[in-house]
Amino acid sequence: MAASSYDDIPGFGLLYDSVPLYSERNDVAFYVEEAKAAGGTVLELGCGTGRILLPIARAGCTIAGLDGSRHMLARCREKLAAEPPAVQGRVTLHQHDMHDFNLGSGATYSLIIAPFRVVQHLTTVDDQLRCLAAVARHLAPRGRFIFDVFNPRFDLMTSADGVEREDTPEQQLPDGRMLRRGWRIARVRWVDQVSEAELIYYVDGKRYVQAFEMRWYLRTELEHLLARAGFKLRALYGDFARGPLVDGAPEQVVVAEYPGLAARG
Repeated sequence: MAASSYDDIPGFGLLYDSVPLYSERNDVAFYVEEAKAAGGTVLELGCGTGRILLPIARAGCTIAGLDGSRHMLARCREKLAAEPPAVQGRVTLHQHDMHDFNLGSGATYSLIIAPFRVVQHLTTVDDQLRCLAAVARHLAPRGRFIFDVFNPRFDLMTSADGVEREDTPEQQLPDGRMLRRGWRIARVRWVDQVSEAELIYYVDGKRYVQAFEMRWYLRTELEHLLARAGFKLRALYGDFARGPLVDGAPEQVVVAEYPGLAARG
């Protein structure tokens, strides 16, 4: 992800790892299975603190992680240092903006993933196409790009009232600090398909606001966007158990394939 308000909050990596909504998210097994099936090296966009990257490395896959946040990568390196040498040897980390990254001419991957709604930080069509072009440059022929975004709940968006609500009750962190967290949707920009979100961290009495925009997508828009960027849609699931995308499904999990060098022009 791009450098952002993540780096404005001291020790943010530990705060992130302490939020139950993140640690309990049920996407890890799905991405590990896809990485093992890919049979080659993997690149994760928005690797953060290694929530998915480390399980993939433990499963025997070679993986590179890319993130724009120095705090998140510092936390990932700290956790990686506690892993066995074999796991450490399978991981490389890069601090780059996902909007338009270049890891070198020889850096190609059989699978690129962007878990936990990373693609929703691409708020404009230009952002989306630049990122997809960078993904295409780094994919091996017939390589796959897999990512997830939420399936929009318009009832929730229309009822957004700007009120702060708690999602993490007060708890003590391993370093002794006290943490609780709230969230709010400050505004929904319907024409832009963007929700203006805030996560509010209370750490030892200090209040930190992580403000960001989340772009939401409909199925047909995703299909057209991928086609415009030269990708072929191979699967579109409604959850991480590979269930169908239907009304009320919580996720849109996209499996796209890039045809290869012949299609790059």
